[in-house]
Formats: sequence, C-alpha cells, structure tokens
Amino acid sequence: MTAPMLRFALVAAFGAGALIAVYAVIRTHGGSIGGLTFISYWQLVVGLGALVIAGGVWALRPGDLATRLFFISGLATLTFTFAPVPFSVRDFDGNAEILRILNTINGTGATAFGIAMVALFLIYPNRLPGWRWIGTAVLVVFGGWSALILTGHVPGTLGLHFVTLIEMFGIFAALIAQYFAASGDPKARAILIWLGGSVTLGAGAFIALVAFPSAFAMTALVDARLAFGFFLIIYIGCAAGLGRYRLFELGDWAFRAVFYFIAAILLVALDAVLIFFLPLEPGPALGLSVLIIALLYLPFRDSLSRLVLRRASLADKDVFRAVMDTAFEVSAEARARQWRDILGRLFEPLEIETAATTDGQQVQIRDDGLELRLPAIADSPALRLRYPWRGQGLFGPRHLRTAEELCTLMRQADASRAAYDRGVAEERSRIARDMHDNIGAQLLGALHSREADRKDTMIRETLTDLRDIINNASSAGMALVNLVADLRAETAERLAAADIALDWTVDIAPGTDLSPVALHALRSVLRECVSNAIRHAGAGQVGVRLEGDGTILTLTVNDDGTGFDPDTVRRGNGLGNLESRMAGVKGGLELTSGEAGTTITARFPAGIGGEVS
Repeated sequence: MTAPMLRFALVAAFGAGALIAVYAVIRTHGGSIGGLTFISYWQLVVGLGALVIAGGVWALRPGDLATRLFFISGLATLTFTFAPVPFSVRDFDGNAEILRILNTINGTGATAFGIAMVALFLIYPNRLPGWRWIGTAVLVVFGGWSALILTGHVPGTLGLHFVTLIEMFGIFAALIAQYFAASGDPKARAILIWLGGSVTLGAGAFIALVAFPSAFAMTALVDARLAFGFFLIIYIGCAAGLGRYRLFELGDWAFRAVFYFIAAILLVALDAVLIFFLPLEPGPALGLSVLIIALLYLPFRDSLSRLVLRRASLADKDVFRAVMDTAFEVSAEARARQWRDILGRLFEPLEIETAATTDGQQVQIRDDGLELRLPAIADSPALRLRYPWRGQGLFGPRHLRTAEELCTLMRQADASRAAYDRGVAEERSRIARDMHDNIGAQLLGALHSREADRKDTMIRETLTDLRDIINNASSAGMALVNLVADLRAETAERLAAADIALDWTVDIAPGTDLSPVALHALRSVLRECVSNAIRHAGAGQVGVRLEGDGTILTLTVNDDGTGFDPDTVRRGNGLGNLESRMAGVKGGLELTSGEAGTTITARFPAGIGGEVS
C-alpha cells in the first residue's frame, strides 16, 4: 500500500471510529439506531463528507501546512456535526454530564473549524504579512472566548453562535486580504476566485440563514442541522483550490456557480413575494417566478458572463482577415512577425518566446494555465505565450479551442498560399517552355526564310503565338485534325527554308482526340524536335509520323543526321522541356540516336485525363 493510500485509510478509520462512538453513546443511554431521523443521517453525511474531502487532500500532500489546516477543519466539522446526533434519539435533560460533554464537543468543533479556516486563508494561496502573529491571535481570542462560553463565564448573548458569526467574517477578511496580495499572480487569483466563490456560497448562506439570526437571539430561517450541508460547498471548493485541479478553469467554474446561486436565490425570493403579497397559490406563484427569471435574469446573466469570461480582443472577421493577410505575405520573416502580432493582439501575453521543444502539432496549456504553447506554423517556429491579458488571467479551455482553430485556419491559408506559389511557378515554367519551343522555333524559321513576305508573315504569326502563350492558349484547344493540318504546313515551311525534305505520314483512327493541354504539348514537342533537327542534326530529311488508335496518339520524328550519344550529351532546355511536357500530360517519351540519325517517339494519352501505361 502506498503512503497516500495508507494515510487515507487512517482517515477512513477515524471516520469509522467516530461513527462507532456515536453509536456507543446512543446505545449506552438507552437509544437505538432505528430512532435516527433524516436530519441525523444528513449530519453524519456532512461530517463524513468533510472528513473524506479534507483527509483526501491531506493524504496526497501531508507536508503542506495549508492541507494540514484543511484537514483540521475537516476533523472539526466531523465533531460539530456528529455531536448533536444522539439528541435525535434520546433526551439527555436528565443527564447533565453527557449533555455538557456533547455540547462541549459541538462548540469546540465549531470554533476549531472557524480558527482553522481563518488560518488557512492567512497562508494560502500566499502567506500574508504577519500571518504567524495574526494566526496566534485568532487561536487565542476565539479559543479562549469559546472556552469561557463553554465553562459558563460568558453570558448567552455572546455565545457560540456569535463566535461563529465573527469567525465567518474573519474568513471573508482573510480572503479579501489574499485578493489584494495576489494582484500580480494570475494563478493565485484563479484560486481565490474559486475559493471566494465557494466560501461566499457556503459560508454566506450559513451566516444569512443560521448564524446571524441565532447570534441575535432570533429564530434561524433554516434548521441549523440541515444548514450544515452548506459546509460541503466550502469543502469541495477548497479541495479544488488546494489541489490546484484544472486551475485554469477554476475562475470560469466560480463565475458560473455564482450565477446559478444568484438565480436560485432570486427564484426563492420572488416566489415568496408573489405568495405573501399577491393572492397567488404556491403552484402558480412558482410557475410565474420561473417565467420571470427566464425572461429577465437569464439574458442578463448571459450578457454578464460574456463580459466577464470572454477575453478575445479581435472580432472573428478581423481574425480571419489578419490570418489571410499573414499567410499571403511575401517573405517568411514577415509571415512569422505578423503571426506573433495576431497572437499578441488576441491574448495580450506579457511574453511571446520561441519554444525550445514541441510535442507534435498540438496546442497545449501548461503551467496551470500560465502558458500556451503553439506548434511551428506559417514559417514561424514553435511559440510559447505566457501571462495572458497582461498577467491578469490564465489560459483556459475556450482559449485552447480558439488557438486550435486559429492554427487550423493558418495551416489552411498557408497551404493555399503554397498552392498559389506552385501555380505561379508552373505558369512561369510553362511560359518559359513555350517561349523556347514555340517562339524560338518560329523565329528560327523566319531567320532561315529567303522570302521577305514569308519572313514578315512568320514574324506576325510569332507575335500571335506570343499573345496566346501569355494568355495560356492551351486552355482553349482545337480539334486534333485542324492542329495536325496546321502543324504539317508549318513544319514543311520550316524544313523547306533549311533545305531539308519532309516525309509526313498520318494514320489516326476516327474518334482519336487529345485534351487541350495534350494538344498544346503535341505542337510544342513537334516544334522542338524539328528545331533540333534544323540546328544540330545536319540532316537532309526529317520524317514525321502520327498514329492514333483511339486511346494513344504516337508522334515519331526521325532524321538522317549525324546523331549523338544520349548518355553523354549535355541536356539543355530542349530535351528537358520535352521530358517535362510529356510528364505534364502523363505521356511517354523515348529517344534513340546514332550514326543513322535520331528518332524521338512521344506517346500522348487520348481523351481527357488519360495516361500512357
């Protein structure tokens, strides 16, 4: 058994021992467990609940002074809730000694609870200046006061209810002092908001309904034994604060708890007003109260909740615009700088630093909400944001979701920018290839033309093609049969100008057609092949053969020139462009060369979206 489990077992054993003691007192004085009322069982539940909660926190952190005081308060609550239980099954008026003992246990437990809680809030979450002296004074004053009351040396008007009332105000005073002491500590503020809310609900309700009326000899509004249940609210809240459980959510929970508590109080008060001041029966009065609360209070509560809990300083449309502007910045440095600026405007952290390490691509809350860590994104390294809202708050779940959505949006925008950049690069590459293959080939033909009129015509056609290239003529396309006819006339003129014979063969099955992109590639590949034959081959004849079977169109260009070694020749823009174009249309390219000349075979997929296997 581990040490925490052993300590908790001791706590449970103490609680069991207390139950046995109550049972023994009842049996010793002629009572029976069967005579216990609902209120008696409720007292036992509250006492054991306080002990288990406080004892559980202490078992986990036994060396902490704050948890020790919390455990003492749990023990005290157990004593003042258990002590009155025997009175529910046995009248002890005839036994002064047992009556005195039970009253002493009850009064001592109540006083010890107040002393322990005041001392707790003197040291937690921060140790207040002079906490030792103040704590000692609290112990001496309230302990001595209670001792005088229990020994009969203080009149009833200054009895234990009055002591309890003063102790409750002492708890509130310590909480207020802690609030000012934690002005520069967001963690402590989050703890105090939760502790203050739970104590306000629990202790405030007990004071208003029991302690205050009883201290001034008035009838309590609620049976004090039932009102013990308010202390469970205090214990649950203190356990969450001391355990620092999901510290970054404590503030939100506290505000919501207060809002619901106020709604309950307003509902009860309004129901009472309608019953006592208007001639309404309880049923209609309750229904009308619920309607009024729903119509008036709930909208006000929602508005107040958004005002208190929402921290984002940018509207959704502004965030979207800022992210898009950042993603499409030209330089990586500008993108990283603007990304930091968005985070700074949204969360207002005191620190934005590069994170040394990251855990994947997840946004994380660390250090109890003081730090928000974001992964590398949009050319920005991983970042950590600390002390949000100028050190006045903590990162919570809703801020985590905001950051996750922001990162997702930035990734999508960054991917769009990358796609845009790729498109720009591909378009530049297309223009460069077309300029080399088409414009270069046509200008070369015009250069070798001996007829002035034909030279002018080819230059004008070149200018037309140049405009088509700039406007991406490949997107329009034309029928294959028309393109083949144009290419034959163009090729024949170019070769004739260079004194090279043309052998042109076409064997294309009906129904064979190419996509606009493939048609454009066919024209460019043929022009490049013919240009290479004119400039480099020293050929006397060039053969061009087009074959199509409905699924694949094959272009074969061969010459009877000197040839070259494909493995050793330097591959310039011409051959590189041929390979790039064929890859772009998912086609195939083969090149053979030797003493008998050079042969280039290009296979184009017929139809739209096809691929050469």
